[in-house]
Amino acid sequence: MDYTEVYKEIKAKALISGASIEQLESEETLYYDESGNVKHLILKGGSLNAESDTVFVLGGVQAEDSISLDNLKSRLGRQSTTELKAKKDLKGDFVAILRKDNFCQILELIQEKEWHIHFCAVHILYYGFVDIVDSIKGTEISPWEFKAELYQVLRKDCVKTINHFKKYNYPNIKEEQKEVFLDGIINMMDERNTELASKSLINPLLVLLKALADKAKSQQDLPFIQEEETNVWVKPFIQFYIQEIIQFHKKELKFDEERQVQKELEIDTMEIDGKLLANYSFIDSKTDAMVQVSDYVVSIIRKYIMFLDRTEPEVETDIKSFDEIQMRNFNLLNSILKDSLDYNPLYLNFTVCLHTYRKFMKYINEYGNIH
Repeated sequence: MDYTEVYKEIKAKALISGASIEQLESEETLYYDESGNVKHLILKGGSLNAESDTVFVLGGVQAEDSISLDNLKSRLGRQSTTELKAKKDLKGDFVAILRKDNFCQILELIQEKEWHIHFCAVHILYYGFVDIVDSIKGTEISPWEFKAELYQVLRKDCVKTINHFKKYNYPNIKEEQKEVFLDGIINMMDERNTELASKSLINPLLVLLKALADKAKSQQDLPFIQEEETNVWVKPFIQFYIQEIIQFHKKELKFDEERQVQKELEIDTMEIDGKLLANYSFIDSKTDAMVQVSDYVVSIIRKYIMFLDRTEPEVETDIKSFDEIQMRNFNLLNSILKDSLDYNPLYLNFTVCLHTYRKFMKYINEYGNIH
């Protein structure tokens, strides 16, 4: 498939965002792993195939040198015969793993080697809802803000949301069911507005979104949530691999082996400007230290995004209660993230709620300068 026009759009957006051609197209090596085993988000038998807080991360490190597997194992205090697995080493939530020695060891290694973290992070429940806002006319004035508000409403009672979406075969809403589908969402917005009013609060964005959703009932269509595959909320995650390959087609990309992804990429022969893309390969992580490092990176980022995907007071309370080790490691993480962002803003990609993204950037600025 020809991705020339797609890349032109990516390039234009990158330049508008403040990135340079060099950051986009310089020859570098990126190592990747992915977090978890969820490959898409579907509704099956009345429930989703993943937990509502699931975050998918595809990423790792950018590095122009490497270390051996034995050296990495030695650094992490493991025998040469032991298999490294972040899932085992970094058990627990983000607050818990901040205390773990291997959390610190991996990040100190990245800092010492002057490598950079890169990732594409996707909160899959949020991603499953964004097409609703994109289908409602008028939301283009503040799309990310409206998506954040809708996400907060729909996640509040996931069972209720799932039942409503199942009833109308989301995202394959029939023409004659547009109004009742939107009415159900509007009712959930009303519940949230009533809850806020009881505390003498008002959310102007949510009030406006409700008005736009009400008006959308008379739209000719809801383009992104009609005539799509029933119960498939997020299509297979191979889309994120393709996005990385296209965006960074001048760089060398080394992914952990994923049989299904490899099989599908063999079918889709990608090209830009008439040239086949051969900038990527798949490596057995059991034999490659850099992919192993990437496994730890995506595990850390996944748990960090989940930690941030709460109210700011909840997050702040946890941060204020960090002990000395946790705070040192939190500073270290944010310092590396800041260095990576400064080195190449294209290395940190998010499909998450705007409130979560803002907290991520806030803590980079607050804690990323503390060494």
